[in-house]
Amino acid sequence: MTHSVPDHQDLEVIVQHSGDGLLVVDEDGLIRFLNPAAAAFLGKPAADLIGRPFDHPHRPGPPVEIAIVRGNGKSGVGELRAVDIPWQGKAARLVSIGDISERALFDRLQDDFISNVSHELRTPLTAIREAVSLMRDGILGSVTDEQVKFLNMCIRNADHLRRIVDTILDISKIEAGRIRMTKKNSSLPEIVQAVVEAFQPVAARKGLSLSLNPGADSLQVFADRDRITQVLNNLIGNAIKFTSSGAITVSVEASDGRAVCSVSDPGRGIAEEDLPKVFGKFQQFGAPADPSNKGTGLGLAISREIVRLRAGDMSVRSVLGQGSTFSFTLPVYRPELEVHNHIAARMADSKHPFLLFCVHLNDPAPLVQAAGPEWLDKLTHRIHRTLEPGFRSVSALRLEPDRIFLTLEAPQAGGMPARRLLLRGVKETFFNMGVDDETDFSYGIAAYPRDGETPEALAEACAAGLVRERTERLDQTILIVDDEKALTEATQMLLEMFGYRHIQVAHSGMDAFEVLKRAIPGLIILDMKMPGMSGHEVIGRLKESHETKDIPILIMSGFEVEIGRFLEYINRKAILTINKPAEPEILRKMVYYLI
Repeated sequence: MTHSVPDHQDLEVIVQHSGDGLLVVDEDGLIRFLNPAAAAFLGKPAADLIGRPFDHPHRPGPPVEIAIVRGNGKSGVGELRAVDIPWQGKAARLVSIGDISERALFDRLQDDFISNVSHELRTPLTAIREAVSLMRDGILGSVTDEQVKFLNMCIRNADHLRRIVDTILDISKIEAGRIRMTKKNSSLPEIVQAVVEAFQPVAARKGLSLSLNPGADSLQVFADRDRITQVLNNLIGNAIKFTSSGAITVSVEASDGRAVCSVSDPGRGIAEEDLPKVFGKFQQFGAPADPSNKGTGLGLAISREIVRLRAGDMSVRSVLGQGSTFSFTLPVYRPELEVHNHIAARMADSKHPFLLFCVHLNDPAPLVQAAGPEWLDKLTHRIHRTLEPGFRSVSALRLEPDRIFLTLEAPQAGGMPARRLLLRGVKETFFNMGVDDETDFSYGIAAYPRDGETPEALAEACAAGLVRERTERLDQTILIVDDEKALTEATQMLLEMFGYRHIQVAHSGMDAFEVLKRAIPGLIILDMKMPGMSGHEVIGRLKESHETKDIPILIMSGFEVEIGRFLEYINRKAILTINKPAEPEILRKMVYYLI
């Protein structure tokens, strides 16, 4: 039997008629080829996408879910995969997009079903338990000792069912990637001590010794206190359950930059052949010391997943008949972990591209003086409120001592570049907080997924691109366009006094466009009344060109301008106008704000 090899034309037919979207993305992240299915999923004609950035993750690795447009015009869910390929002699990536909307819908319905069933079970169980408790406590009438015995049995089994429901709900959330944690800088020894103290009466009733060995009293971790408590409850609870006599020891220590917590018991132990399965779901080995205290076999599986979600791990050492030691590790607290968590939360909320914007105050003194002790909280709130109308989904993280991180979605069309909008938003915030000086700060911007597809990579890209605003601003070119040479020279002298080093001068509109042919300035200070080409015509021509339409403009007017209304102008996003001759302090503020 012979096999024919499809020729180029056959392959093209296959690609063009494939139901899966296929794209080629080059090293710069630009789309070089795509088939009709890919264009349909992205919701734009192929001609509008070729040569444009591909705004989704496209590095080889696990599949990624993205939002797509389906054949009926409604939104759906696509599964994206990427592999490295050569394309026209250069490195590139082949990206495939498959429509998994039905599967995603099934998964969501399954999750909703588990969640709803769990909720519907919780409510009647709670009602049953409370009713039985009222009867047992004699509130509804006297009961005999025999009746109390059976009522206690009902309460224990209702509690057991409630734990099973909670456990199933936890494991379903973990598997769906929807478990949420409220993480913060916490003392691990304090968390462990609280759990150990809660278990002391339980251990004492079985004649067991339960002690804490806090090897590191001040060990800080970035974790969800309630979830770490849940892990410890499982480990200590299991140790008590499978130990009939002896001493159980809980220890906390630091090792190689990680926090290590261990629970050791002299109990039944686990056979060597069973150790690889110990963290599997529904796994139980040996009978508990109290046969009525049987679990679900999910506690260890949930505990390990909770720890892994915090970049830690769990391990076990055990000898059958001699006891076990379960240990888990967590990263020691570093401020970067809060940033990673902030970014991860944004990624979990939406797969849409977004920006990570960092503001680092080099000299907080003016803000401390203007806003008081809570200056950083106030600044974070003010920046968030200022940027929200111009950007979408602004989420802020305040990080001591002087840093703010924001994740946000930039405007999709028109307007100034996002960088300039963000800088103006920050400076506007400073002015609104009563800081009149040029606040000294550094900033960084990184775009997801272009600059990083993980929280760590995106944070690293933002930090690597950190620039000092003052250094960058003073290095910008300022073009003064005015036919009055004396005023032009006076303005230039003021700007040089403020530290601006690159100042160009044009004495007419035509001269200005000759200068613009050589370089694009960071700011144009423009007189409106000039012979020949007026300032209005200059602005009109600037806005017609893609290269010059976003250049900031400061208008100089011979008419009286209310200089005290600067803050009102920037809050209203009005075009800034200054008197001729320029008032030095107002000129300094306006140039600082605009560049």
